[in-house]
Formats: sequence, C-alpha cells, structure tokens
Amino acid sequence: MNYIHSLFILFLFICQGCQVATDSEKSDNMCKPWVYWWWMGSAVDKEDLKIQLNEFAESGVGGVHIVPIYGVQENDRNDIPFLSEKWMEMVDYTIREAKKVGLGVDITLGTGWPYGGSFVEKENAAKKLQVETYDLGNTSKIVFGMDSINRNQEFYKLQKIFAVNQEGESIDLERFKSKEKIECEVPSGSWKLVFLGTGLTKQKVKRAAPGGEGLVMDYFDNKSVKNYLNHFDSVFTNSQFEIRPRAIYHDSYEVYRADWTTNFFGEFEALRGYDLSDVLPVFLDEEHPEHQFVKCDVRETLSDLLLTSFTRSWSSWARKHNVETRNQAHGSPGNILDYYAEATIPETESFGSSQFSIPGVRVDEDYEEERFGRPSPLMMKFASSPAHLYGKKQVSSETATWLGNHFKVALSQIKPQIDELLVSGINHIFYHGATYSPVAEEFPGWLFYASTNFGRNAHFKEELPRLNEYIYNCQSLLQNSIPDNDILLYFPIHDLWTKDEGELLLQLDVHKWSKWFGETAFGDLSKLLWEQGYSYDYISDRQIAQLRVNDENKLFLNGSSTYSVVVVPELDFISKETFAELEKLAQQGATVVFAGDLPKHFAGYTAYLQNSPGLSTAKQRLAQFPDVYVGNEGVLTVLDKLKVRNEKMKLQGLDFIRKKKNGTPFYFVTNLSDRFYEDSVSISSACNFLEIYDPLANKRGFVDVKGTKGTGKIFLQLPPGKSCFLFPHQTKPDLDAWKFAHPSDTIVFSEKWNVTFISGNTEKLAEGYTIDSLFSWTEWGDSALCYFSGKAKYTSTFSLKGKPSPESAYLLCLDDVRESAEVWINGINMGTIWSVPLQLEIPGTVLKAENQIEIIVQNLSANKIIAMDKVGAPWKKFKEINFVDIKYKPFDASGWEPSLSGIIGKAYLTKIN
Repeated sequence: MNYIHSLFILFLFICQGCQVATDSEKSDNMCKPWVYWWWMGSAVDKEDLKIQLNEFAESGVGGVHIVPIYGVQENDRNDIPFLSEKWMEMVDYTIREAKKVGLGVDITLGTGWPYGGSFVEKENAAKKLQVETYDLGNTSKIVFGMDSINRNQEFYKLQKIFAVNQEGESIDLERFKSKEKIECEVPSGSWKLVFLGTGLTKQKVKRAAPGGEGLVMDYFDNKSVKNYLNHFDSVFTNSQFEIRPRAIYHDSYEVYRADWTTNFFGEFEALRGYDLSDVLPVFLDEEHPEHQFVKCDVRETLSDLLLTSFTRSWSSWARKHNVETRNQAHGSPGNILDYYAEATIPETESFGSSQFSIPGVRVDEDYEEERFGRPSPLMMKFASSPAHLYGKKQVSSETATWLGNHFKVALSQIKPQIDELLVSGINHIFYHGATYSPVAEEFPGWLFYASTNFGRNAHFKEELPRLNEYIYNCQSLLQNSIPDNDILLYFPIHDLWTKDEGELLLQLDVHKWSKWFGETAFGDLSKLLWEQGYSYDYISDRQIAQLRVNDENKLFLNGSSTYSVVVVPELDFISKETFAELEKLAQQGATVVFAGDLPKHFAGYTAYLQNSPGLSTAKQRLAQFPDVYVGNEGVLTVLDKLKVRNEKMKLQGLDFIRKKKNGTPFYFVTNLSDRFYEDSVSISSACNFLEIYDPLANKRGFVDVKGTKGTGKIFLQLPPGKSCFLFPHQTKPDLDAWKFAHPSDTIVFSEKWNVTFISGNTEKLAEGYTIDSLFSWTEWGDSALCYFSGKAKYTSTFSLKGKPSPESAYLLCLDDVRESAEVWINGINMGTIWSVPLQLEIPGTVLKAENQIEIIVQNLSANKIIAMDKVGAPWKKFKEINFVDIKYKPFDASGWEPSLSGIIGKAYLTKIN
C-alpha cells in the first residue's frame, strides 16, 4: 500500500471484539503519567511490543503516545513504512495489547513534526511572503520585463504589483501587466517597482519516519488542511484494521518562515473589512507612521486563519471520528489561548530545567538558558487557563525534555519539575520520553536525542514506579476537582502585535518567551500576582466575548469555575470589540480593574483612523460604572479593597494551586525554594481542622487550626523539595494527629559500612569493600568503580537506647545519595529514598535496641557510558541527527569526569513526635 493510504483507520472504528474501557478504567489510567514512545523507523515487532507494554503497565504508567521517527543505521530491512499495511498492523496490535494491560494509546497524526508528508503537494505546502523591489530611478514611463521575476523559483505565485514614489503615492500595476512585460505612463519622479508574491518555505517534516517524509502543509489555508485530513480518510475505511487511539496529537507549532498563504488578500479583506492592496506601501514601509497598525491587522489575520483553517478543522475532524485531541499551541503566530481552548486536552511543554534553589537538587550546568530559556509556571498557565475556563478535565505537559544531559538525569531532578507543573494547573503528565528498543539490544539501546530516558534501559527503571505512584496520588485529586481561581487576567495580544517591531511572523514560543511575555506589562503583572499569592487564569479577547455574569456578579464561561474580577494590564492598544465587551460586562455588574490608565488607542488600521472620538466616549462611559477601577491606587490595593483572596504562604516561599471539590477548597502545596522549612501558615479558607496528605508517603493526618474570622493558621513542616495537600474541615476528621519531626533529636550512624556491588557491570570490581565514612565510591581508589553503573548494597548496624515504643517513629535521613536508596531495616523493606528531602519514615515497630540496616543504592549510567565512549563502543547508530548532547553537539562522554555515586555525608535518624 503506497503513501496515499490514510491513517484514519487508526481512529474511525472500534473492532467488534474490542471492549471499550469503562469510565473508571479511563480515569485510573489518565491519573497515571503517560509517556512519549518513539518508534525509530517504526522497526517494531509484536513480541517486543508486548514485553514493553507490560513493562510500562507494571511500572505504573497509564498510557503511551506513539511517535514514528527516523530509523537506526543498517536496520533498513526492519523499518516499517508509515501507513503501510504492516505499520497499521503493528499499531492495531499495540492498541489491543495496551488495552489488555490497562494502558491507553495516543498517536501523532503524522510522523515527527510538524504536519506534512509526501502527499502534500507544492500548492498545499507552507508558504512565505516574498517581496522584490526594483529601483527605476527618475522616470515618467515604466517598462519592465516579467521574465526578470523569480525565474529560479520552483513554486511562485505573483499576487500584487505596484509602483511607489518617494512621496508614498502608489499605483496598482495589475491592469498594465501582460505575460511579457509591464508598461504604463506615470507622473514624473523617482519610482520603485514592487512585486509581492507567495513562495514555498520548502520546510520538510522534521525527524520524519520512513514513509513520512515530505513538505510541511500550509496551516493557514483551509483547503490545504482539509487535503491533509482527507488523506487520512481516503482508504482506511476499507482496511481490515478497525482501531482507534484515545487521542490524536499535534506538536508545538514549529512551522518556520511561513507567514503567508495564497488567498491571503481575500481572507484579509473578509476578516478586517478593507483591502490590504490599498495600503501595501504602508504595510511594507516600516518607517511609515501607520505601519504598525496595518502590521497588527496582518498578524491578527494570520492568527484567525490558523484558528479557523487548522485548529478548528483539525478538532472538528477528531470529534467527527470520536477521538480526543492533544494540542501544543505554543510557538503559534497568534493567540495561543484560543488554540489551546479548541483541544480536548491542551498541552504545554517543560523544556530544560528550572533553577530551583532546593538544596540537593542539581541543575545541568551545560544547559544553555540563553538559547532555550527555562520552564516557567507563568508560561504553563497559557495551557491550563483555557482548560479551567471551559471545564476541561485534563491539561497535559511534555515533561522533562532536555532536563539534563543524557545519562545524567536523576528522579530527584524530575520531581520538582513535575511539582512546578502541578501548581501551574497541569494534571496529566507525559514523560518525554521512552524509545522502543528491541529487548535483545544491549545497553544503552535505541535512544531519542532530546529525551530524558524513561525507557527500559533507564538507570532509574526500577525506582520509576515510586515517581509514578506519587504522580498518580496527585493527579487523581487534581483531575477530579475544579479550579478555585478569582482573577481573569486579560492577555493583550493586540498591544503585542502593534508594538512588536520584529519579524512579521511573531511566534509565541516557550523558549524565548521574554520577548513576548517577560518584557511586557502583562508579564510583569502576571509575575506580581503570582508572587503575591493570587490565583488567576489568563483570558483572550474571544473568551472575554463569551463571558457571562451570574446573579452574584461573578464571571463564568462554559466551565463550572467562577471568577470575581477581570484585570486588564497596562496597555496602549486594545481591540475596539474587546473594549466594548468590557463595558458590557461592567454594565451587567462585573468588576473590571485596569492596572494602568485606560488604553490610548484602538488597535488595527481602521479603528486607529477612527480612534479619537470613539475611544474618548467609550472611556467616559466605562469610568462611570461603580465596579470599574482604573489604576490610580495600584492593582494590589484595589484587589485588597475588593477582598480578592491571596494566599500568604506564597510570601513565605511556598507554591500552591487551590482547587475545589464539592464546593470546598483544598490546596496542593509544594516547596520549590530554600526559603521555607517550618512555620505557621495561613490559608484563606475558613475551617476548624486541616487534613494534611503527603502524596509521596501516601500518609494522612490532621492538625488543629488556629485563628479567627475565616483565616486558618497551622504549623506546617515542609522542607525544601517536599509537597503536600491541605484539606479544610469544619469537624474533626477521622484521622490521627499529624506528627512532626524534631531535627535536634538525632542518632548519627558511625559504624563501618560493608559494601558489595550486586548488579550492573561488576566484572572488574572486588567482591566487597569496607569503608569508615560515607563518600563517593568513585573516590575509593579503585579505578574500576569510576566506570561502574548499577546497584551497591551498604550494610551496617546501629544501636538505640532500648527498644522504641510501638507508637514512636523516626526519619531516616541521608545528607546525599547518588541517586536512590532502597532501605531495609532488620530484614524489612522500608521503601526507597529517591527525592529531596532525602528522608524515609521508619515506624518504631520495626526497630530494636540493636539493628541491622541495608541500603541498596543505584547510581547514574553516566559513568558506564564514559567507559563505552573511551573505547569507541558503537552504540551511536541512529539516522538523521544521530545523537547529540544537551548543546546539540555530537555526543561524546569520553572526556567527562565520573559522576559522584553512592551515599555521601552522614546517615542518621531523627525522632518524630
């Protein structure tokens, strides 16, 4: 079957013999983390697929996202072309086997990224605006041969020809054009000839799988998008495979230089109400005083076309075929809030590592922040905000992309990134990622170049179920509740479109977001509200137009969340329609706060020309409403006067998200800084008791609330790196009182440790080692230990003053461990220490006066890969980009220093009351 075949069979039918997952099963696996699953060359087989799906399920993963990509060198004979009968058979088998073990399956509607393929013809491919100018000098007659234009272009469509003089006067030359030349009389003067046309960007699908290569489609053209989607309808209805995934996926918008489409002029006039041809000299002259207003209109038109031609068409196609959608809207040249809103599951991206000040959490020093930026919860809110507004249950994230260099990422680095996502409103984690690797393939197996390795050869494979369980405990609460935010913060896209002087194609990406977010009044206000503990969502112009006001003067949209106030950041330009909508909301009793002065101008060329009397009158009307506040007092003062809640714990260094279940608020709280350890903490929710839930230990307890007038205050112990849920109660819950640790009451282990290496590349190691103090085994004087990756068992004894009472408990604490520590005391498995703080609760029932302790430590695989690269082991054998490091240079670990390994520092017990 050739490439004209369509992927649609993957989505259209459910086999008669295939049982549909129940709601509870769906809910259960969606609360678990899912994983990107890279199929290199789609060179998969059923036996290995079954093994790896079982491994995912056993580890606590809830589902896989199949992404076909480039293949492995010298493995062409096993590659399976995308959309071939064999490829569809493998996907069919995967979905069926995944169902048997409780896994869901998502799939990219294509290969690599962005959307495209061999069936995308040039007329349907991504296009760019091409402008050519010819200086004619002083003349009164234009004669110009048409064969001078774009003779070397593969695909070029001339759209407009005009002449312009030094005074800015222009003449449309279309009627003076013949096939051979342009000829016409003009007033004497200095003239330039301008040709405006559409050409191909020539961008092809990036990291395409075999059979998926080809041009990227034109996202701005409805016909091109329909052609792409229809391709996936064309023949699969006749196939023997009647299968579908849970959702189809679209990656972040990475269609570069595509800033035009063939029918742009017609679309522009229909959307903006005037002919762009009439103002082309203004549009093309960046020095013209009205250029920015026409440029804003062009950018808004691109935004509208991406929404209507692609996003809505794609979403409608999916709904018709009863599959969900996951869309990464970031990177788009338009209002990403509107694009996220169209998806069933909006998806953000956590690329790189945040600079947490958590002691013990490392940040890869080779990561290039200037090049890639860092994750930001304020960026992640662009995906969660539309979900909150429209009542979408899941918001996902591509998680841990380039978190650190290959073979160097620990679970202790991953957990804070996930906690940051959770407080940003993300509740459906997708690991990035795992690569299908044949079971017979030796370490390190097949690897995708940009991923943190969550696959079968990951050094933390055996410890990953602990992280998966933690995520499940959190997401099962966060998915099954609604947001409890008070503020709608308006995203002033027209202000950005008008002021930004950069390229026409303004892409709102997650990397260099300081340009379009961090260096704006909107970004400053978002950061201020975040740092002051206010709960808010972003809102777009289109979404403001859909807002309604209830009987309590609260704002709401389609979801069940209500908001107290719309806050408008300081801005110069605003859509005339949005200003009218704000006036209408104020008239209906809604509260509107302008953080600065009222806008100076309406955005867009036509509105700007008619600006002065219209805006002045509108400002006067708006200012008369009693619940409209203009920023003379300062936005924080106004919000305080309006009694908008802000959580004081944020000022103490804690991050949180407030949710609501059955009308009662609750909190997920995480400590991502070094500013807080223990203190009294207030919440804004009235209660008499607070339940504390530790999702890491799966432990609950309660504390009495101190305080009056609806403000609860409790003593909270939450060391850096730790997180918990807080549930307010009016009556005492049926739980034990929460117990706190006492760091001053400690027992330091001072006995010798016997160490044996029990798994990994142990061939050159001694049978055992005895150490007097705990420091990295790479520094024990045995050079073979510098290149060891695997598990080591530490054994020792410790004494207590008598046998502890059964009611007592202790914390086992480690100063440092590289990277995880499975703890056994007196032959009983106590659990695994894998995240900061490096602590584990030990019940008194386990302890005796004399005790034996065993700690099994797993280190990174970096040291093993150093040894392999030193001898030139041939594991880097992938096509296209092959394998690069975090700086996108050819990967070579042979010059690395060995990574610290084992237990480092002190090990001790701390008493818990």
